[in-house]
Amino acid sequence: MRETFFHILRYKFRAFLKSTFEWKWVSIVRGLGSLLVFGGFSIGAYALSFAVTKFLLGNVQVGLYVFHRFLSMMFFTLFIAVNLGNIIVSYSTLYRSAEVNFLFTKPVPYAQVFVLKFLDNFLYSSATLFLVTFTALLGYGSYLNYPWYAYVVVMAFVLVPFMFLAACLAVLILMAIMKLAGRIGFRQVMALLAGFYVVLIALFFRYSNPVRLIEFVNQVGPGFADQLRFFEPTFLSYLPSHWAANILFSFARGEVARAFLQTGGLLFATAAAFGVVLVIGSAFYYRSWLVSMHVAARSNDPAHLNRIRKFDFRKVSALPRQLEVLLKREYFMFFREPSQWIHLIVMVVLTMVFALSVGNLNLRLRVTEIQLLTYLVLFAFAGFLSCSVALRFLFPMSSLEGNVFWVIRSAPIETWKVYLIKLILGFILVLVLAQVVAVVTNVPFAKFSGRRPMLLWFGIYSAWWVALAASSINLGLGTYFVNYAEKNPIRLASTQGATLTFLFTLFLLLVIVAIVILPLNEYFLTLFTFKPFKMNVIVAPGTVLAVLSMLITVLGIQVGLKSMQRDF
Repeated sequence: MRETFFHILRYKFRAFLKSTFEWKWVSIVRGLGSLLVFGGFSIGAYALSFAVTKFLLGNVQVGLYVFHRFLSMMFFTLFIAVNLGNIIVSYSTLYRSAEVNFLFTKPVPYAQVFVLKFLDNFLYSSATLFLVTFTALLGYGSYLNYPWYAYVVVMAFVLVPFMFLAACLAVLILMAIMKLAGRIGFRQVMALLAGFYVVLIALFFRYSNPVRLIEFVNQVGPGFADQLRFFEPTFLSYLPSHWAANILFSFARGEVARAFLQTGGLLFATAAAFGVVLVIGSAFYYRSWLVSMHVAARSNDPAHLNRIRKFDFRKVSALPRQLEVLLKREYFMFFREPSQWIHLIVMVVLTMVFALSVGNLNLRLRVTEIQLLTYLVLFAFAGFLSCSVALRFLFPMSSLEGNVFWVIRSAPIETWKVYLIKLILGFILVLVLAQVVAVVTNVPFAKFSGRRPMLLWFGIYSAWWVALAASSINLGLGTYFVNYAEKNPIRLASTQGATLTFLFTLFLLLVIVAIVILPLNEYFLTLFTFKPFKMNVIVAPGTVLAVLSMLITVLGIQVGLKSMQRDF
């Protein structure tokens, strides 16, 4: 049976190579664009990581221990992102995939199907994060003068097992979800899961406040910052993010033996988790697949289908007939796939947790560099959220039309109307979340400054343009790299074209940060020197931001419309 496993794995790899390097214009553009954007993004991420490391260790002198507590927060965010991403992607990969249905009709053991789809899911959902973590590692290690082999060791034996552990836990959680869903209902289980993650994230950030760390350094001095470990809550030491940060901390201090011992602990935990995944997957995967089929059958129950909903094709509204039909079909296309609304709920929950955490942020440090860095981090996170939501929900929109898109193309309706409806609905979704984050991240600074809420209005203004540009370019390039044969929106958002689009939007975000950094620095500088701030300083960067966003929007719309009008 082992031969069957490697036979399937070999042909999956060959299929990936053929689809990636096929000689088509779209594939060539995607490959060259990926090379350029990946290269530019890698250079930018390296420079940013090096600059932040140099700033905190060289300028602010927070000390190695406090700096690695910051890294622990970053690792925690990465762990949660990989974990939640794998939970959502695993549902589609393990239970909704046509390949699984095909393999179940062949003499392939269920355990082998499970392992194949698990590895497939991990690579699809974590490829971009691998690039981000590796380039950040290069910038961090360059400042600390790591030798070349240290990067290989840390990446292979720390970061990859760390992310693989998050994926293993995600699959175990998904198995538990499917087990409970057959008894108490799918929605009730998802509500319990959302509550668990809200409590976990809220507790972590309550006891890991970055401002409190810097205040402690200012009080006791960098030389005594290592004593902070004695005041940390005990539960933090059980988190994988804490293990990874401690390994890098030991490496940075030259304690190689201790670092290898900690690395051995992480590898053992990852191997144990993978072993548990194999045992539970072998015993329960097929039964959980049957549970998923039962849950799907409940939604297609005739009594359920015959119930008239508020937003139904059998109801007539006051809207024009074509507009009404287009809105309703977009609504049902979105909610017919559970991974869509589940992922949306997760994004909303995480946004609310972040909003509550930032809303209680205490900005007592009257240091221009610290205030500027804190604001830029929050500003960049708001932009990153907009880019992530646009990638996840707008990029797959055109592909989800499927092979029946010929019905729309042959109908007496103009293509630009279909495209415009998609853009408007997606933009509203991205804009709402972006504005929530923009408001909550600017309110603490507005309260702290005591001035007119200029930063608040600037945050709302910039969130509008970032959301518009991210929505337009994701829908446009998603239509250019369209794949009508793929029905899984998460796999569509993990393709090479999606990665290229995401990196392009991140590069755009870096350009926007570069545009606004000088006026923001002037704002905080005048704030702490008690000088008046000239409003015209922000006018030119704001105008450049608006013009750049409009150009990206026009480009995205043109690319999307031309792509949608190609031969089907």
